[in-house]
Formats: sequence, structure tokens, C-alpha cells
Amino acid sequence: MGDTLRRSKFAASLAALALGLTLAGCGDTNNPGSEGTATTADGSASPSTGETGAESSDSPASTPDPSASGDWWPEQPDKMATGQEFPDDYEPATLEHPARNVPKPVMPEEAKQETEAGAQAFLDYRTDAVWYAFQTGDTSLVRQVTAESCAQCFSQFDSIDNVYSKNGWMAGGYERSEIISDSFYSGANGIYTLPVDVESSGVKSMEDQRLTLQQQPFATNDGFNVNIDFRDGMWTYVTGSPRNA
Repeated sequence: MGDTLRRSKFAASLAALALGLTLAGCGDTNNPGSEGTATTADGSASPSTGETGAESSDSPASTPDPSASGDWWPEQPDKMATGQEFPDDYEPATLEHPARNVPKPVMPEEAKQETEAGAQAFLDYRTDAVWYAFQTGDTSLVRQVTAESCAQCFSQFDSIDNVYSKNGWMAGGYERSEIISDSFYSGANGIYTLPVDVESSGVKSMEDQRLTLQQQPFATNDGFNVNIDFRDGMWTYVTGSPRNA
């Protein structure tokens, strides 16, 4: 597979790796550093980090620090993507416990406008809704703004629910998409296909105070689109895909 085609492939997603989900890809399954394909936290695809993403930790439960959990921990943003502040009593997840006092995202009024700023506000809200799902196991908010036709999206949401139903929890999951300037155009079917830059804090999954699976943070502006639809005064996330796929 050539370098150009490789750059168009995406691998090792947040939810897929965090939950042990694997989809067929173009990489060498005998080489953990090779590229394959998988779905992301938002039901789309994410770029390969060169990691298997399924790294276990034998660190003792009494040591919930980055050095005991793969040498890093998902970075906590200063505020939510929409600008919503974190309450003083919010506590991110550790190896010892799930996140506590997680703020529930609120959709800003601007996210209900069919403008470029409105589309970005909507994507920011959905970023917060996905993050909230990872932090709490409550996927209801992100389901409400995602098209049911996105089967991969809903499969991922079901998997997050499953982790929490088994008394597990997750850390991270903040994955922001920023629309590239001067690209706000709708297609003939009314769907907006928007090129975006994507930045992810990574994600870790815990069970019994032990790291089970993880996906490294990443950032990319290389060939990724989100597809969103505006109807009846509301945006809906349709899907995400590699550009020119």
C-alpha cells in the first residue's frame, strides 16, 4: 500500500480500542505498528498513532498516576468545547475511581443556526456530548444529535454503555473537530460535508482499579470530513469519513 493511500486510512479509534472493538483494515495484523481501520468515539475514523491501543497495565491499584498507566493520562481541557465551565467539584477519572460531578453539556442557541458559526457550535456541543458519554456512561445526549443511519456511531455508544454496565469506567474522550475556514457549503442533497482538523485527548478504560485498554492522543488536519444535516432548526451529525473516500 503506497504512502498516499496510507495517509487516507485511519486506525485505532478512541472507542474501538478502548472497548476492544476491531474492524478489518489494510494493515498487517501481525505488526502492531501497522495501519488498519476502525471507528472513532464519534462513530467516524481516526488516524493511527502507531500503537496497538490495547495495552494492559499491571500497575498496583494504589498508584493512579500517568507513570503507572502507560506514561500518560488524557489531558483535561480548561473548559468544555462550547465554553461551558467545569464546576469546582468536578473530578476527572483516575485508575481508582470514575469521574465525579461531571457537568452535563448544554447546547448553545448558536448551535441551532444554519451558519458556519452555528455548525461549529453544534460540533462543539457534540464534542462535549461524546466526552460526557465517556466520562459518565450516559450516551443519551450524543444519541439525540446523531443520525440513526450511522450504525457505527450507535454501535460505539452501545459499547460505552456496556463498559459502565459492568462497573467499569473511562477517562478522556475529548475529541474536538474544528471546521477548516471557507469550506461551509452544502451538497446537492442538503448535507454539509465539512473538512475538519481533529484533536483528541486520548482515552483509557478501567476495570477493578486497573487499566485495561487505551488509545493515545492524536491531532490531525490530514484528510477528514464530517457530514452534518440541518432540518427543522436543528443540526444532526450524519457521519465522519476520510476525505475523498
